Amino acid sequence: MKSVFFVILIVAVFQSGCAYAPAGIAPSTTPIDANEITVLGHASGEMSYFSLVGLIPFGKPDYNLAIADAIEKFDGGTAMINVRTRSEITWIVVGLIHRLVVEGDVVK
Repeated sequence: MKSVFFVILIVAVFQSGCAYAPAGIAPSTTPIDANEITVLGHASGEMSYFSLVGLIPFGKPDYNLAIADAIEKFDGGTAMINVRTRSEITWIVVGLIHRLVVEGDVVK
């Protein structure tokens, strides 16, 4: 019985993991006039969702939610500049956790 449990544990450990992929770089999230902005600070935002066995998603990828998450960390923030995005996937035994991350400078 102990050997069966040990084999299941080893399989579960080897079936888990993660991946990282840069998704893109953009100058800003919205068109802005460079002469009329104030940089409030650097922020990152994220959004994540789960997919069962990697095939049945419970949510959808939405970079707008990740951008809103970053902007709301500064009062008065309206957009982001120097934007970098990445996608991270974590494998677990029953599915995948997808995470979208947006980083950049929040401006008003």
